[in-house]
Amino acid sequence: MKTLKRIVVGIDILEKSNNVLKRAFMLARENKAQLFVIHAIQIPWLAMPNYFNRGEISIDKSGVKEKIEKKIKGLNTDGKITCSVSVKEGDADDVILHAAKSYKADMIIIGVHSKSKGGKNLLGTTAQKVVNQSHSPVLIVKKNVEGNYQDILAPTDFETQSKQSILIAKNIFPKAKISVIHTYETIDIKGPYIPYGYDLEHSNKMAKVRATKEMKDFIKDVSAEKGKVMDGKLDYKKVILQYIKKDSYDLVVIGSQGTAGLKALLGSVASYILKTSPCDVLIYVAKD
Repeated sequence: MKTLKRIVVGIDILEKSNNVLKRAFMLARENKAQLFVIHAIQIPWLAMPNYFNRGEISIDKSGVKEKIEKKIKGLNTDGKITCSVSVKEGDADDVILHAAKSYKADMIIIGVHSKSKGGKNLLGTTAQKVVNQSHSPVLIVKKNVEGNYQDILAPTDFETQSKQSILIAKNIFPKAKISVIHTYETIDIKGPYIPYGYDLEHSNKMAKVRATKEMKDFIKDVSAEKGKVMDGKLDYKKVILQYIKKDSYDLVVIGSQGTAGLKALLGSVASYILKTSPCDVLIYVAKD
């Protein structure tokens, strides 16, 4: 199992990035990792230089860098964490992904946009694009940072990438308790494609039996603290979300089925959890 040694941290000084930096420093200390803090400055096309009057845009990148370094100094009081800061021009997702590739990052950490009027954290296009295209695990920080992760939930489909996501989480967060949840599908209403005489009750019962057996084997393989099998009912995405909210988890870990990002995750379930989960989300993508 690879260790976490190089972390790229994408921040936006116009947003509240303190939580992203706090979480990054916690992980760096826990794993003795090096941090590469990246801030992207995007130039609107309307602000491009006017070639008729030879005007030029002046971007105070050094000033922005100093502000970030000041924040970092307050978090790295003992100076034990090796941390570099880069301020680049360009789209944030492109800058972050390029940095992750250049530094051979083991993880990317980014935040969400500020809260909307309804009090919900908006995922933001940058975070979505980074998750879509990343070839490294991506940690989305949503909550205020109060300490190391204690309670982690891992929704699973029992596939290989799901197993790997839990093993890497155990490696990165050695002090956290990891619980596994699986929602199995049941049929509640007899439809036109259900053969006459088909025993729905028996079929649903067997689905639960199979899922329970798979869960027992799965938690043994990953050495998880506990596993729970639940009826997905008519909307298993909401069942998972309600479970996350009910037990107030610190982090949700989701495994990718490849390096194609969100499109290769657990389908619409992963996308739904990523956008609606009230807690932080780690999208595990195996590095190339």
